[in-house]
Amino acid sequence: MIDLLLSWPGLAAIVTVIAAGAIQGSTGFGFNMLSAPLLALIDPAFVPGAVVAVSTLVCIGGAVSERSAIDWRDLRYALSGRLIAALFATFAIGLMTPRGFSLVFGLAVLLGVVLSLAGIRFRCTPRNLFGAGLVSGFMGTLTSIGAPPMAMVYQDADPARMRATLNAFFVVGGVVSMVALRAGGHFGARDVALAAALLPFALAGLLLSGWGRRLVHKGHMKRIVLTVSAASATVLLWRALI
Repeated sequence: MIDLLLSWPGLAAIVTVIAAGAIQGSTGFGFNMLSAPLLALIDPAFVPGAVVAVSTLVCIGGAVSERSAIDWRDLRYALSGRLIAALFATFAIGLMTPRGFSLVFGLAVLLGVVLSLAGIRFRCTPRNLFGAGLVSGFMGTLTSIGAPPMAMVYQDADPARMRATLNAFFVVGGVVSMVALRAGGHFGARDVALAAALLPFALAGLLLSGWGRRLVHKGHMKRIVLTVSAASATVLLWRALI
């Protein structure tokens, strides 16, 4: 792993997770949206297992620091959907070839971008939370990107409540996804080693999230994340199709 980190791809991965950690600390989501497609371009071995593991650990910090703002009622409904969907996603991964996985991954990222740009308003009701958790669980386990459906439900919520509840959702949901991936034979020692190598840099990004919160208030962060994600997904699809 040391050799990997000292290579140009490794340095690119480090920069990616630092930036993603800062975004996660600023918004309560976005780590996977930014890091997963870029890391998939750098080395497909990073997704979904290693990215899910790192993002789960990063979210612990956010959930603990703002635990008083967590809406536990919302969390219960959303996680019910996440648990069900994770099982189906694990089964789907087992049926895919590497090329097929790249195609689905790229399309899922673009779907996330479209959902984020759609401007659709969903009230934060038990039914909508369950549905968002269901879609988030499938996308999150399959590609490690599960934030957009949940972010749509919380887009009009108080920022502290949004960050805290989403962080808690991704902590528990990440554990569920890792267990499901492990049961399906898609999460192992290599994923753990990759996650351990990237984690310090992701936490460093989390500590830098103060500047990110200023960008959030100015409305720039969402634009940056969606632009990078869409570009990365397009390259992934191009590579899978040629």
